[in-house]
Amino acid sequence: MVVQYRIRWWTYLAVTIVGLVILVPFAWMASTALMTTGQTLQVPPTIIPSPFTLDGTLEVFNRLPFGILLSNTIIVSIGRVLGTIVICSMAAYALAIIKVPGANVILLFVLALIMVPGDIFIIPSYSIITSMRLTDTLVALALPSLFDVFGVFLLYQFFRGVPKEMVEAARMDGASHLRILATIVVPIARSGIISLAILTTLAEWKELLWPIVVNRSLDKMTLGPGLALLRGEYTTDWNVLMAAGLLAALPMVIIFLILQKRFIASFARSGLK
Repeated sequence: MVVQYRIRWWTYLAVTIVGLVILVPFAWMASTALMTTGQTLQVPPTIIPSPFTLDGTLEVFNRLPFGILLSNTIIVSIGRVLGTIVICSMAAYALAIIKVPGANVILLFVLALIMVPGDIFIIPSYSIITSMRLTDTLVALALPSLFDVFGVFLLYQFFRGVPKEMVEAARMDGASHLRILATIVVPIARSGIISLAILTTLAEWKELLWPIVVNRSLDKMTLGPGLALLRGEYTTDWNVLMAAGLLAALPMVIIFLILQKRFIASFARSGLK
Protein backbone atom coordinates (compact mmCIF):
# COMPACT_ATOMS: atom_id res chain seq x y z
CA MET A 1 0.00 0.00 0.00
CA VAL A 2 2.84 2.38 0.89
CA VAL A 3 4.68 1.54 -2.34
CA GLN A 4 1.56 2.22 -4.42
CA TYR A 5 1.06 5.54 -2.63
CA ARG A 6 4.66 6.57 -3.35
CA ILE A 7 4.35 5.62 -7.01
CA ARG A 8 1.12 7.59 -7.29
CA TRP A 9 2.69 10.61 -5.53
CA TRP A 10 5.69 10.65 -7.85
CA THR A 11 3.42 10.20 -10.87
CA TYR A 12 1.29 13.18 -9.89
CA LEU A 13 4.40 15.27 -9.26
CA ALA A 14 5.91 14.38 -12.64
CA VAL A 15 2.67 15.12 -14.47
CA THR A 16 2.35 18.47 -12.66
CA ILE A 17 5.91 19.48 -13.57
CA VAL A 18 5.44 18.50 -17.23
CA GLY A 19 2.13 20.38 -17.32
CA LEU A 20 3.71 23.53 -15.92
CA VAL A 21 6.56 23.33 -18.44
CA ILE A 22 4.05 23.02 -21.27
CA LEU A 23 2.09 26.03 -19.99
CA VAL A 24 5.15 28.29 -19.74
CA PRO A 25 5.19 29.33 -23.45
CA PHE A 26 1.45 30.07 -23.39
CA ALA A 27 1.81 32.10 -20.19
CA TRP A 28 4.77 33.99 -21.68
CA MET A 29 2.72 34.74 -24.81
CA ALA A 30 -0.19 36.04 -22.74
CA SER A 31 2.13 38.17 -20.61
CA THR A 32 3.90 39.66 -23.64
CA ALA A 33 0.56 40.43 -25.30
CA LEU A 34 -0.32 42.68 -22.34
CA MET A 35 2.97 44.62 -22.45
CA THR A 36 3.97 47.80 -24.21
CA THR A 37 6.52 47.65 -27.02
CA GLY A 38 9.18 49.08 -24.72
CA GLN A 39 8.60 46.45 -22.05
CA THR A 40 9.12 43.62 -24.55
CA LEU A 41 12.62 44.94 -25.29
CA GLN A 42 13.77 45.39 -21.70
CA VAL A 43 16.87 43.59 -20.41
CA PRO A 44 16.47 41.64 -18.19
CA PRO A 45 13.09 40.56 -19.60
CA THR A 46 9.92 41.68 -17.87
CA ILE A 47 7.77 38.79 -16.69
CA ILE A 48 4.71 40.61 -15.33
CA PRO A 49 3.42 43.56 -17.39
CA SER A 50 3.40 46.86 -15.55
CA PRO A 51 1.12 48.48 -16.48
CA PHE A 52 -1.21 46.07 -18.29
CA THR A 53 -2.22 47.38 -21.70
CA LEU A 54 -4.35 46.20 -24.61
CA ASP A 55 -2.50 48.34 -27.16
CA GLY A 56 -1.00 45.24 -28.78
CA THR A 57 -4.41 43.63 -29.18
CA LEU A 58 -5.92 46.78 -30.68
CA GLU A 59 -2.97 47.12 -33.06
CA VAL A 60 -3.64 43.62 -34.41
CA PHE A 61 -6.97 44.79 -35.81
CA ASN A 62 -5.33 47.91 -37.26
CA ARG A 63 -2.64 45.99 -39.13
CA LEU A 64 -4.61 42.92 -40.24
CA PRO A 65 -8.14 42.17 -41.41
CA PHE A 66 -8.32 39.78 -38.46
CA GLY A 67 -12.05 39.17 -38.80
CA ILE A 68 -11.68 38.11 -42.44
CA LEU A 69 -8.72 35.86 -41.65
CA LEU A 70 -10.61 34.25 -38.77
CA SER A 71 -13.75 33.69 -40.84
CA ASN A 72 -11.68 32.21 -43.68
CA THR A 73 -10.01 29.84 -41.24
CA ILE A 74 -13.36 28.76 -39.80
CA ILE A 75 -14.89 28.19 -43.25
CA VAL A 76 -11.89 26.22 -44.54
CA SER A 77 -11.68 24.22 -41.30
CA ILE A 78 -15.36 23.25 -41.45
CA GLY A 79 -15.07 22.22 -45.09
CA ARG A 80 -11.90 20.27 -44.48
CA VAL A 81 -13.32 18.52 -41.40
CA LEU A 82 -16.52 17.46 -43.16
CA GLY A 83 -14.69 16.28 -46.27
CA THR A 84 -12.04 14.43 -44.27
CA ILE A 85 -14.62 12.65 -42.11
CA VAL A 86 -16.64 11.50 -45.15
CA ILE A 87 -13.65 10.31 -47.21
CA CYS A 88 -11.70 8.73 -44.34
CA SER A 89 -14.84 7.03 -42.99
CA MET A 90 -15.54 5.38 -46.33
CA ALA A 91 -11.91 4.32 -46.74
CA ALA A 92 -11.72 2.92 -43.21
CA TYR A 93 -15.07 1.15 -43.70
CA ALA A 94 -13.76 -0.54 -46.82
CA LEU A 95 -10.64 -1.74 -45.01
CA ALA A 96 -12.14 -2.71 -41.65
CA ILE A 97 -15.72 -3.80 -42.40
CA ILE A 98 -15.94 -4.83 -46.04
CA LYS A 99 -12.31 -5.99 -46.12
CA VAL A 100 -11.86 -5.41 -49.82
CA PRO A 101 -9.35 -7.63 -51.66
CA GLY A 102 -5.83 -6.62 -50.71
CA ALA A 103 -6.99 -4.71 -47.63
CA ASN A 104 -3.88 -5.66 -45.66
CA VAL A 105 -1.59 -4.47 -48.45
CA ILE A 106 -3.53 -1.21 -48.75
CA LEU A 107 -3.27 -0.72 -44.99
CA LEU A 108 0.51 -1.16 -45.20
CA PHE A 109 0.64 1.57 -47.85
CA VAL A 110 -1.47 3.80 -45.60
CA LEU A 111 0.96 3.25 -42.72
CA ALA A 112 3.89 3.95 -45.05
CA LEU A 113 2.33 7.22 -46.20
CA ILE A 114 2.03 8.37 -42.58
CA MET A 115 5.84 8.35 -42.41
CA VAL A 116 6.19 10.51 -45.55
CA PRO A 117 6.52 14.29 -44.93
CA GLY A 118 3.48 16.07 -46.29
CA ASP A 119 5.57 18.87 -47.82
CA ILE A 120 6.65 16.65 -50.71
CA PHE A 121 3.07 16.72 -52.02
CA ILE A 122 3.01 20.52 -52.32
CA ILE A 123 4.26 20.66 -55.93
CA PRO A 124 1.86 18.02 -57.35
CA SER A 125 -1.00 19.51 -55.31
CA TYR A 126 -0.23 22.96 -56.68
CA SER A 127 -0.14 21.58 -60.24
CA ILE A 128 -3.56 19.97 -59.77
CA ILE A 129 -5.08 23.11 -58.21
CA THR A 130 -3.65 25.25 -61.02
CA SER A 131 -5.04 22.95 -63.71
CA MET A 132 -8.45 23.20 -62.03
CA ARG A 133 -8.14 27.02 -61.96
CA LEU A 134 -8.80 27.15 -58.24
CA THR A 135 -5.80 29.21 -57.16
CA ASP A 136 -6.50 32.17 -54.89
CA THR A 137 -9.72 30.61 -53.58
CA LEU A 138 -10.77 29.14 -50.26
CA VAL A 139 -11.55 25.83 -51.98
CA ALA A 140 -7.87 25.47 -52.87
CA LEU A 141 -6.92 25.62 -49.18
CA ALA A 142 -9.03 22.61 -48.18
CA LEU A 143 -9.23 20.41 -51.27
CA PRO A 144 -5.76 18.75 -51.21
CA SER A 145 -6.11 17.85 -47.53
CA LEU A 146 -9.48 16.11 -47.63
CA PHE A 147 -7.82 12.68 -47.69
CA ASP A 148 -5.81 12.13 -44.52
CA VAL A 149 -3.88 8.87 -44.19
CA PHE A 150 -3.67 9.22 -40.42
CA GLY A 151 -7.43 9.78 -40.35
CA VAL A 152 -7.97 6.53 -42.26
CA PHE A 153 -5.75 4.63 -39.83
CA LEU A 154 -7.40 6.25 -36.80
CA LEU A 155 -10.93 5.40 -37.93
CA TYR A 156 -9.78 1.94 -38.99
CA GLN A 157 -8.86 1.25 -35.36
CA PHE A 158 -12.35 2.26 -34.22
CA PHE A 159 -14.25 0.49 -36.99
CA ARG A 160 -12.50 -2.77 -36.14
CA GLY A 161 -14.34 -2.71 -32.81
CA VAL A 162 -17.79 -2.59 -34.41
CA PRO A 163 -19.62 -5.90 -33.70
CA LYS A 164 -19.73 -7.97 -36.88
CA GLU A 165 -23.11 -9.38 -35.89
CA MET A 166 -24.71 -5.92 -36.19
CA VAL A 167 -23.25 -5.38 -39.65
CA GLU A 168 -24.31 -8.84 -40.83
CA ALA A 169 -27.81 -8.36 -39.47
CA ALA A 170 -28.13 -5.06 -41.29
CA ARG A 171 -26.93 -6.64 -44.53
CA MET A 172 -29.51 -9.42 -44.17
CA ASP A 173 -32.21 -6.76 -43.78
CA GLY A 174 -31.13 -5.27 -47.10
CA ALA A 175 -29.23 -2.23 -45.82
CA SER A 176 -26.64 -0.77 -48.16
CA HIS A 177 -23.04 -0.15 -47.15
CA LEU A 178 -23.63 3.60 -46.96
CA ARG A 179 -26.60 3.08 -44.65
CA ILE A 180 -24.64 0.71 -42.44
CA LEU A 181 -21.80 3.22 -42.28
CA ALA A 182 -24.09 6.13 -41.44
CA THR A 183 -26.48 4.44 -39.01
CA ILE A 184 -24.37 1.77 -37.30
CA VAL A 185 -20.62 2.24 -37.70
CA VAL A 186 -20.33 6.03 -37.34
CA PRO A 187 -22.53 6.26 -34.17
CA ILE A 188 -20.50 3.50 -32.51
CA ALA A 189 -17.20 5.16 -33.49
CA ARG A 190 -18.32 8.73 -32.74
CA SER A 191 -15.41 9.24 -30.33
CA GLY A 192 -12.99 8.55 -33.15
CA ILE A 193 -14.91 10.89 -35.45
CA ILE A 194 -14.70 13.68 -32.87
CA SER A 195 -10.97 13.06 -32.38
CA LEU A 196 -10.37 13.22 -36.13
CA ALA A 197 -12.40 16.43 -36.33
CA ILE A 198 -10.33 18.05 -33.58
CA LEU A 199 -7.00 16.97 -35.09
CA THR A 200 -8.06 18.12 -38.55
CA THR A 201 -9.23 21.48 -37.25
CA LEU A 202 -5.97 21.96 -35.37
CA ALA A 203 -3.94 21.07 -38.47
CA GLU A 204 -5.85 23.59 -40.57
CA TRP A 205 -5.70 26.24 -37.85
CA LYS A 206 -1.90 26.26 -37.82
CA GLU A 207 -1.40 25.73 -41.58
CA LEU A 208 1.18 28.17 -42.93
CA LEU A 209 3.02 26.99 -46.04
CA TRP A 210 0.21 25.78 -48.30
CA PRO A 211 -1.94 28.99 -48.13
CA ILE A 212 1.11 31.07 -49.04
CA VAL A 213 1.88 28.83 -52.01
CA VAL A 214 -1.60 28.60 -53.51
CA ASN A 215 -3.12 32.01 -52.66
CA ARG A 216 -1.94 35.57 -53.18
CA SER A 217 -4.74 37.81 -51.90
CA LEU A 218 -4.79 38.66 -48.21
CA ASP A 219 -8.58 38.31 -48.09
CA LYS A 220 -8.16 34.66 -49.19
CA MET A 221 -5.61 33.83 -46.50
CA THR A 222 -6.07 32.12 -43.15
CA LEU A 223 -4.70 33.00 -39.72
CA GLY A 224 -1.30 31.32 -40.14
CA PRO A 225 -0.05 33.41 -43.08
CA GLY A 226 -1.78 36.48 -41.64
CA LEU A 227 0.17 36.24 -38.38
CA ALA A 228 3.39 35.79 -40.35
CA LEU A 229 2.85 39.24 -41.86
CA LEU A 230 3.31 40.78 -38.41
CA ARG A 231 6.98 39.80 -38.47
CA GLY A 232 8.97 42.85 -39.56
CA GLU A 233 12.01 42.76 -41.84
CA TYR A 234 14.22 44.52 -39.31
CA THR A 235 12.18 44.82 -36.12
CA THR A 236 9.11 43.07 -34.73
CA ASP A 237 6.54 44.41 -32.30
CA TRP A 238 6.42 41.33 -30.12
CA ASN A 239 3.44 42.49 -28.09
CA VAL A 240 1.38 42.77 -31.29
CA LEU A 241 2.57 39.39 -32.58
CA MET A 242 1.90 37.66 -29.26
CA ALA A 243 -1.53 39.28 -28.99
CA ALA A 244 -2.40 38.00 -32.46
CA GLY A 245 -1.15 34.53 -31.54
CA LEU A 246 -3.22 34.57 -28.36
CA LEU A 247 -6.36 35.58 -30.25
CA ALA A 248 -5.73 32.85 -32.82
CA ALA A 249 -5.12 30.16 -30.18
CA LEU A 250 -8.13 30.91 -27.97
CA PRO A 251 -10.76 29.20 -30.20
CA MET A 252 -8.74 25.97 -30.24
CA VAL A 253 -8.23 26.09 -26.48
CA ILE A 254 -11.97 26.55 -25.93
CA ILE A 255 -12.86 23.70 -28.28
CA PHE A 256 -10.41 21.36 -26.57
CA LEU A 257 -11.63 22.27 -23.08
CA ILE A 258 -15.20 21.48 -24.14
CA LEU A 259 -14.35 18.16 -25.80
CA GLN A 260 -11.28 17.07 -23.81
CA LYS A 261 -12.95 14.13 -22.03
CA ARG A 262 -14.23 12.60 -25.25
CA PHE A 263 -10.95 13.37 -27.01
CA ILE A 264 -8.79 11.63 -24.40
CA ALA A 265 -11.20 8.71 -24.02
CA SER A 266 -11.22 8.08 -27.76
CA PHE A 267 -7.45 7.55 -27.90
CA ALA A 268 -7.58 5.36 -24.80
CA ARG A 269 -10.19 3.13 -26.46
CA SER A 270 -8.30 2.92 -29.74
CA GLY A 271 -5.07 1.86 -28.08
CA LEU A 272 -3.10 4.71 -29.71
CA LYS A 273 -0.35 6.45 -27.79
